[in-house]
Amino acid sequence: MSNVPLRDDDEIDLLRLIETVWAGKRIIASIVAASLLSVIGFNIAIPDTEFIASTEIKPITSVEFDRYSLFNESLKVIAKQQSNEKQELKNENVFNIFEITREALLNLYIEGIEEGSLLETGIDKFNLINKDDFESESDYKDAVEKIASEIEVLSPTKEKNEKRLHYVLSAKYYDKDKWKDLLTFVDKEVNKKVKASIINRFATLISIQNQKKRFALRDLGIKIDNVKKDYDRISKDRLAFLNEQAAIAKKLDIAKNTIASQRFNAQNTFVTNVKTNAPFYLRGYLAIEEEINQIKNRKDKTSFITNLYDLEKQKRTLEQDESIERAIKLFDETPLNQTDFQATIVKVATTDFETNNKKNLYYALAIVLGGVIGVVYVLIANAFANRRNDIVTS
Repeated sequence: MSNVPLRDDDEIDLLRLIETVWAGKRIIASIVAASLLSVIGFNIAIPDTEFIASTEIKPITSVEFDRYSLFNESLKVIAKQQSNEKQELKNENVFNIFEITREALLNLYIEGIEEGSLLETGIDKFNLINKDDFESESDYKDAVEKIASEIEVLSPTKEKNEKRLHYVLSAKYYDKDKWKDLLTFVDKEVNKKVKASIINRFATLISIQNQKKRFALRDLGIKIDNVKKDYDRISKDRLAFLNEQAAIAKKLDIAKNTIASQRFNAQNTFVTNVKTNAPFYLRGYLAIEEEINQIKNRKDKTSFITNLYDLEKQKRTLEQDESIERAIKLFDETPLNQTDFQATIVKVATTDFETNNKKNLYYALAIVLGGVIGVVYVLIANAFANRRNDIVTS
């Protein structure tokens, strides 16, 4: 028996495979080139135009905000009056009852966008999706809502991998002109919405303040009437008392004051002891009747009505107060009463469009896939060639 080992046909000769692949390198290169050219041709024929649009939303400048300063001061006056009327609020911060700030304007603007209805209206208005591509109206509306929900308002962040100084409106789309039209429309409508919201809130505040003023004046009027009625009642009771005392004094024939005054010597000092608890009729009917005549003949009773002057002074101060009117006038001078009102700074023209294609990835995949196909083809072709040679030699 021979000691020469038998050859196992199932073993893979790695070096032989490498030689085979190297021998067919031109075929592999041709297949890779064909695959790459196919992908390039596809991208040229049907380009991937999707992009990520990013638009910054910034607060208004300090110069623009200064146009609200006088109005904010006028509202502090109203708040201060409220604090004076309600002493329990004295230590509370009531000065920001309706203060307009850059942050407040920015937040209202962001809320207007995130609410979504204006985005949906704009998507439909500028045909960001083709309505004819949907079988029903409900399917179209669902698609519009889906696109609107995918439009994000990114908050400012200080993360290293994604640093943003301002809010950013971000979305994916493929038509720059339509997207700019949508942004312009939404920016205009959101500003209108913010403006209307602030004007309505201010009008509500003014209405409440005017109502409180009317109620306060009415309450003071009631108090004034009450103290006058109280005076009449007090005077009536006083006259009844005086008439009774005068009658007693006449009956006792006491014409003048007879309240006793006793003097006595105590340690070489004279002290007068006046009986202050003596009956009133001892003053004498002449003095009592004179007081009755004075009360009855008073032409101007206001000087004798307790607290009347204080109440009238409060009413006069309230009637002459013009803080609400001044607040309205100052409000009218703010940008809110002008056509160029802007709650934020949004420049549609500066929108950043980052192309969202994957050409490089597709090219890499084409090269890899072409290489794999080329290697497989060369190996299979070589295997068939070897089989044919084996058949011929046998």
